[in-house]
Amino acid sequence: MKFCFQCGRITPGDPLFCNYCGRSYDTKLCPRMHPNPRRAEVCSRCGSRDFSTPQPLRPIWAPVLQFLLSAIPGFFLVLASVALVLFFLIAVLSNPNALLSFLFIGIALAILWSVWSQIPQLFRRAIYSFLKRIRGGGERGGDR
Repeated sequence: MKFCFQCGRITPGDPLFCNYCGRSYDTKLCPRMHPNPRRAEVCSRCGSRDFSTPQPLRPIWAPVLQFLLSAIPGFFLVLASVALVLFFLIAVLSNPNALLSFLFIGIALAILWSVWSQIPQLFRRAIYSFLKRIRGGGERGGDR
């Protein structure tokens, strides 16, 4: 799967182009599909000057932000899960009637785990759509 930084969508498989906006991934491709660097003016194999338009470069801070968004909440969820298991064991050994309250806390924690697993992808899409609006805002305003 590849993520397009132009349109903010994911294309399954190992494609050369984004299925949604048509941009190429990280390289310029000539009509014969020869890969060339982003700064190429002429194809190194066939001499063609007709190239695909590559997607925008990935922002430097994007991987760091993605890691933090997945690691920090995950760390706190792991701590909360370990604490819940320890408190559950202590409570069951001392008071078996407290089992129901820990069941509800466990359900809430399971919901948080599922939400956390979706947050980085949702947040990444929101950031890239925001950046896309910022980059294209001046151009779109003049077109309309």
